[in-house]
Amino acid sequence: MPFLTLDAPLVYSLKPRMITRDFTIEIEQEKRVVAGKVWHSQASSGMRPLLLIGHQETENKDSSEIHDFIKLICGKYGFVVALIDGPIHGDRRFGTTDEDLMVQEFDQLWKDGDESISPMVLDWKLTVDALCELSEVDSRCIGYLGISMGAAYGIEVVATDLRISAAVFGQWGTHRSHQERMLKSARRINCPLEFYAHAKDRNLSYQQELFETFRTEEKVWKTFSKSKIYDNSKTIDQIANFFVVQLLDRYLY
Repeated sequence: MPFLTLDAPLVYSLKPRMITRDFTIEIEQEKRVVAGKVWHSQASSGMRPLLLIGHQETENKDSSEIHDFIKLICGKYGFVVALIDGPIHGDRRFGTTDEDLMVQEFDQLWKDGDESISPMVLDWKLTVDALCELSEVDSRCIGYLGISMGAAYGIEVVATDLRISAAVFGQWGTHRSHQERMLKSARRINCPLEFYAHAKDRNLSYQQELFETFRTEEKVWKTFSKSKIYDNSKTIDQIANFFVVQLLDRYLY
Protein backbone atom coordinates (compact mmCIF):
# COMPACT_ATOMS: atom_id res chain seq x y z
CA MET A 1 0.00 0.00 0.00
CA PRO A 2 1.24 3.56 -0.76
CA PHE A 3 2.34 5.48 2.32
CA LEU A 4 1.51 9.19 2.69
CA THR A 5 3.72 11.57 4.66
CA LEU A 6 2.29 15.05 5.17
CA ASP A 7 4.58 17.74 6.56
CA ALA A 8 3.54 20.30 9.16
CA PRO A 9 1.72 23.34 7.71
CA LEU A 10 3.70 26.47 6.85
CA VAL A 11 2.27 29.96 6.40
CA TYR A 12 3.46 31.35 3.07
CA SER A 13 4.11 35.05 2.52
CA LEU A 14 1.52 35.56 -0.23
CA LYS A 15 -1.41 37.77 0.72
CA PRO A 16 -4.02 36.68 1.60
CA ARG A 17 -2.11 34.28 3.83
CA MET A 18 -1.63 30.81 2.38
CA ILE A 19 -0.99 27.59 4.23
CA THR A 20 1.23 25.12 2.40
CA ARG A 21 2.17 21.55 3.21
CA ASP A 22 4.68 19.38 1.40
CA PHE A 23 3.80 15.72 1.10
CA THR A 24 5.31 12.51 -0.21
CA ILE A 25 3.69 9.26 -1.24
CA GLU A 26 5.92 6.20 -1.20
CA ILE A 27 4.99 3.56 -3.77
CA GLU A 28 6.98 0.68 -2.41
CA GLN A 29 6.19 -1.88 -5.11
CA GLU A 30 7.52 0.48 -7.80
CA LYS A 31 10.32 1.99 -5.68
CA ARG A 32 9.09 5.49 -6.48
CA VAL A 33 8.23 8.52 -4.37
CA VAL A 34 5.65 11.14 -5.33
CA ALA A 35 6.58 14.61 -4.06
CA GLY A 36 3.84 17.23 -3.86
CA LYS A 37 2.59 20.42 -2.27
CA VAL A 38 -0.86 21.44 -1.01
CA TRP A 39 -2.03 25.05 -0.77
CA HIS A 40 -5.08 26.60 0.84
CA SER A 41 -6.07 29.93 2.33
CA GLN A 42 -5.62 30.49 6.04
CA ALA A 43 -9.06 32.12 6.04
CA SER A 44 -10.89 29.09 4.58
CA SER A 45 -12.79 26.65 6.76
CA GLY A 46 -14.70 23.44 6.17
CA MET A 47 -14.51 21.28 3.06
CA ARG A 48 -13.47 23.00 -0.16
CA PRO A 49 -13.09 22.05 -3.84
CA LEU A 50 -9.75 20.52 -4.82
CA LEU A 51 -7.85 21.71 -7.90
CA LEU A 52 -5.01 19.57 -9.22
CA ILE A 53 -2.39 21.44 -11.27
CA GLY A 54 -0.07 19.66 -13.68
CA HIS A 55 2.94 21.90 -14.23
CA GLN A 56 4.81 22.58 -17.47
CA GLU A 57 8.10 21.09 -18.69
CA THR A 58 10.40 23.68 -17.13
CA GLU A 59 8.58 23.96 -13.80
CA ASN A 60 7.99 21.90 -10.65
CA LYS A 61 5.67 21.88 -7.65
CA ASP A 62 7.53 24.84 -6.10
CA SER A 63 7.76 27.09 -9.18
CA SER A 64 6.76 30.73 -8.70
CA GLU A 65 5.29 31.17 -12.21
CA ILE A 66 1.86 30.02 -11.09
CA HIS A 67 1.70 31.83 -7.74
CA ASP A 68 -0.62 34.58 -9.02
CA PHE A 69 -3.14 31.96 -10.07
CA ILE A 70 -2.82 30.07 -6.79
CA LYS A 71 -3.31 33.30 -4.87
CA LEU A 72 -6.52 33.94 -6.82
CA ILE A 73 -8.07 30.47 -6.71
CA CYS A 74 -7.13 29.82 -3.07
CA GLY A 75 -7.27 33.30 -1.57
CA LYS A 76 -10.36 34.67 -3.29
CA TYR A 77 -12.35 31.48 -3.85
CA GLY A 78 -11.10 29.17 -1.10
CA PHE A 79 -9.98 26.23 -3.22
CA VAL A 80 -7.44 23.67 -2.05
CA VAL A 81 -4.68 23.36 -4.68
CA ALA A 82 -2.27 20.47 -5.15
CA LEU A 83 0.77 20.04 -7.38
CA ILE A 84 3.16 17.12 -7.77
CA ASP A 85 6.58 17.03 -9.39
CA GLY A 86 6.77 15.70 -12.92
CA PRO A 87 8.87 12.63 -13.77
CA ILE A 88 12.21 14.51 -14.04
CA HIS A 89 11.33 17.61 -12.05
CA GLY A 90 11.74 19.11 -8.60
CA ASP A 91 12.63 16.58 -5.92
CA ARG A 92 12.87 13.91 -8.61
CA ARG A 93 15.55 15.78 -10.53
CA PHE A 94 19.27 15.34 -10.15
CA GLY A 95 21.59 17.74 -11.93
CA THR A 96 21.09 20.98 -13.87
CA THR A 97 17.80 22.86 -13.99
CA ASP A 98 18.64 24.53 -17.32
CA GLU A 99 15.26 25.07 -19.00
CA ASP A 100 16.35 24.20 -22.53
CA LEU A 101 17.88 20.96 -21.31
CA MET A 102 14.76 20.09 -19.32
CA VAL A 103 12.60 20.57 -22.42
CA GLN A 104 14.92 18.30 -24.42
CA GLU A 105 14.91 15.64 -21.71
CA PHE A 106 11.13 15.72 -21.39
CA ASP A 107 10.69 15.49 -25.17
CA GLN A 108 12.83 12.36 -25.22
CA LEU A 109 11.05 10.91 -22.20
CA TRP A 110 7.69 11.50 -23.84
CA LYS A 111 8.84 9.77 -27.02
CA ASP A 112 9.79 6.76 -24.90
CA GLY A 113 6.10 6.51 -24.02
CA ASP A 114 4.91 4.30 -21.22
CA GLU A 115 8.11 4.83 -19.25
CA SER A 116 6.58 8.03 -17.87
CA ILE A 117 2.91 8.15 -18.90
CA SER A 118 1.48 5.29 -16.85
CA PRO A 119 3.57 6.13 -13.75
CA MET A 120 2.41 9.77 -13.80
CA VAL A 121 -1.21 8.73 -14.19
CA LEU A 122 -0.82 6.42 -11.20
CA ASP A 123 0.94 9.15 -9.21
CA TRP A 124 -2.00 11.50 -9.69
CA LYS A 125 -4.51 8.79 -8.78
CA LEU A 126 -2.69 8.04 -5.54
CA THR A 127 -2.42 11.77 -4.83
CA VAL A 128 -6.18 12.20 -5.20
CA ASP A 129 -6.77 9.14 -3.01
CA ALA A 130 -4.60 10.64 -0.27
CA LEU A 131 -5.87 14.22 -0.48
CA CYS A 132 -9.51 13.15 -0.37
CA GLU A 133 -8.82 11.92 3.15
CA LEU A 134 -7.99 15.47 4.31
CA SER A 135 -10.71 17.23 6.28
CA GLU A 136 -10.50 20.37 4.12
CA VAL A 137 -11.06 18.57 0.79
CA ASP A 138 -14.52 17.94 -0.67
CA SER A 139 -14.11 14.80 -2.79
CA ARG A 140 -17.26 15.67 -4.78
CA CYS A 141 -15.55 18.74 -6.28
CA ILE A 142 -12.26 18.00 -8.04
CA GLY A 143 -10.83 19.77 -11.07
CA TYR A 144 -7.64 19.45 -13.12
CA LEU A 145 -5.59 22.19 -14.77
CA GLY A 146 -2.76 21.22 -17.10
CA ILE A 147 -0.91 23.27 -19.71
CA SER A 148 1.66 21.74 -22.09
CA MET A 149 3.27 18.84 -20.17
CA GLY A 150 0.48 19.18 -17.62
CA ALA A 151 -2.00 18.46 -20.41
CA ALA A 152 0.11 15.64 -21.84
CA TYR A 153 -0.24 13.59 -18.68
CA GLY A 154 -3.47 15.17 -17.49
CA ILE A 155 -5.65 14.06 -20.39
CA GLU A 156 -5.23 10.42 -19.39
CA VAL A 157 -5.51 11.34 -15.70
CA VAL A 158 -8.92 12.96 -16.26
CA ALA A 159 -10.06 10.18 -18.61
CA THR A 160 -9.35 7.47 -16.04
CA ASP A 161 -10.37 9.18 -12.79
CA LEU A 162 -14.09 9.90 -12.77
CA ARG A 163 -13.78 11.88 -9.54
CA ILE A 164 -12.44 14.75 -11.66
CA SER A 165 -15.47 16.66 -12.93
CA ALA A 166 -13.99 19.72 -14.67
CA ALA A 167 -10.76 20.31 -16.60
CA VAL A 168 -8.69 22.96 -18.33
CA PHE A 169 -6.04 21.89 -20.83
CA GLY A 170 -3.86 23.79 -23.26
CA GLN A 171 -0.84 23.99 -25.55
CA TRP A 172 -0.75 20.31 -26.47
CA GLY A 173 -1.76 18.64 -29.71
CA THR A 174 -1.81 15.68 -32.06
CA HIS A 175 1.63 16.44 -33.54
CA ARG A 176 3.24 14.90 -30.46
CA SER A 177 4.17 11.25 -30.04
CA HIS A 178 1.57 8.72 -28.84
CA GLN A 179 -1.28 10.64 -30.39
CA GLU A 180 -3.50 7.56 -30.66
CA ARG A 181 -3.21 6.91 -26.94
CA MET A 182 -3.97 10.57 -26.23
CA LEU A 183 -6.94 10.68 -28.60
CA LYS A 184 -8.34 7.50 -27.08
CA SER A 185 -8.27 9.19 -23.67
CA ALA A 186 -9.74 12.42 -25.08
CA ARG A 187 -12.71 10.49 -26.47
CA ARG A 188 -13.49 9.29 -22.94
CA ILE A 189 -13.56 12.74 -21.32
CA ASN A 190 -17.14 13.89 -20.84
CA CYS A 191 -16.77 16.58 -18.18
CA PRO A 192 -16.93 20.34 -18.87
CA LEU A 193 -13.60 21.68 -20.12
CA GLU A 194 -11.80 24.63 -21.60
CA PHE A 195 -8.79 24.50 -23.90
CA TYR A 196 -6.25 27.31 -24.17
CA ALA A 197 -3.92 27.86 -27.13
CA HIS A 198 -1.48 30.62 -27.95
CA ALA A 199 -2.96 32.70 -30.75
CA LYS A 200 0.23 32.50 -32.84
CA ASP A 201 1.23 28.93 -32.07
CA ARG A 202 2.52 27.20 -35.21
CA ASN A 203 0.88 23.98 -34.00
CA LEU A 204 -2.56 25.52 -33.61
CA SER A 205 -4.26 23.14 -36.05
CA TYR A 206 -2.98 20.09 -34.12
CA GLN A 207 -4.31 21.54 -30.89
CA GLN A 208 -7.67 22.18 -32.53
CA GLU A 209 -7.75 18.55 -33.67
CA LEU A 210 -7.24 17.41 -30.10
CA PHE A 211 -9.89 19.84 -28.85
CA GLU A 212 -12.46 18.52 -31.32
CA THR A 213 -11.79 14.95 -30.16
CA PHE A 214 -12.92 15.48 -26.57
CA ARG A 215 -16.22 13.66 -26.06
CA THR A 216 -17.87 16.33 -23.97
CA GLU A 217 -20.24 18.81 -25.56
CA GLU A 218 -19.43 21.30 -22.78
CA LYS A 219 -16.11 22.48 -24.18
CA VAL A 220 -14.81 25.93 -25.07
CA TRP A 221 -11.79 26.87 -27.20
CA LYS A 222 -9.87 29.94 -26.04
CA THR A 223 -6.69 31.73 -27.09
CA PHE A 224 -4.24 34.02 -25.33
CA SER A 225 -1.59 36.36 -26.69
CA LYS A 226 1.16 36.71 -24.06
CA SER A 227 4.14 34.36 -24.26
CA LYS A 228 3.23 32.55 -21.02
CA ILE A 229 -0.33 31.73 -20.10
CA TYR A 230 0.00 32.56 -16.39
CA ASP A 231 1.41 36.03 -17.19
CA ASN A 232 -1.99 37.12 -18.49
CA SER A 233 -4.29 38.33 -15.71
CA LYS A 234 -7.36 38.12 -17.97
CA THR A 235 -6.58 34.49 -18.78
CA ILE A 236 -6.04 33.40 -15.19
CA ASP A 237 -9.28 35.15 -14.25
CA GLN A 238 -11.08 33.16 -16.96
CA ILE A 239 -9.59 29.87 -15.78
CA ALA A 240 -10.47 30.62 -12.16
CA ASN A 241 -14.03 31.60 -13.10
CA PHE A 242 -14.47 28.35 -15.01
CA PHE A 243 -13.58 26.26 -11.97
CA VAL A 244 -15.71 28.44 -9.69
CA VAL A 245 -18.76 27.84 -11.88
CA GLN A 246 -18.11 24.12 -12.35
CA LEU A 247 -17.02 23.20 -8.82
CA LEU A 248 -17.79 25.94 -6.32
CA ASP A 249 -21.17 27.23 -7.46
CA ARG A 250 -22.44 23.72 -8.15
CA TYR A 251 -22.50 22.88 -4.44
CA LEU A 252 -23.41 26.38 -3.20
CA TYR A 253 -20.74 26.74 -0.54
